[in-house]
Amino acid sequence: MRLLIAALSFLLGLYAISAGLIALLPPGAPEWLTGVGILIGFCLSLVLTNKLVNAQGTNFWSLARAPEPGEQPEQEGLLLSTTYQATRAFQVEEFKEEGPHYFIELHDGSVLHMNGLYLAAFEPRRFFEVFDRPRKFPCTEFVVRRDREDGCVVDIQCSGPVLEPEITTPPFDESDFRDAFLPQDGDIITTRTYDELKSALSEKHRTG
Repeated sequence: MRLLIAALSFLLGLYAISAGLIALLPPGAPEWLTGVGILIGFCLSLVLTNKLVNAQGTNFWSLARAPEPGEQPEQEGLLLSTTYQATRAFQVEEFKEEGPHYFIELHDGSVLHMNGLYLAAFEPRRFFEVFDRPRKFPCTEFVVRRDREDGCVVDIQCSGPVLEPEITTPPFDESDFRDAFLPQDGDIITTRTYDELKSALSEKHRTG
């Protein structure tokens, strides 16, 4: 339902903004100005819709499978929600369009690893060299909701200040997959500290 609302909001916004801008054009204005008005309407509608569907950190790509209000998925056992409190994070660039990787230090000293295309909805981005979307994740406090059966992330609810990655290292390479160095999405690492992981990845790519 929320996906339908987002689509309708985009179309209505596109029509209203474009029509309003075109109505402001003086009589006899060149036709290319009409195209400019439609383009501006498209951009503004896209930004407004993005803000609507990403309210409170909701993942845009999960809207199609997000539960309806009143379904209480946690009570019905469909979703598993986990709350995390974090102190700092670093990023590893994505490898072959698999999504970015984040190593996030938690309050208890363990390290949460998160990876997937769903994280792209939270990355900072610049649209048409005009509109900026700020970073939303990682942050100091957030709730991850996963499908209980397949473990896939349904959404992330961000409630704390954003944590800018301390460093961004190059992508994992084939040797990381071969040596089973790469953890899975959602893994909690307790055998190595955050500083050890950051140092190892930085040194590996610096000397590799």
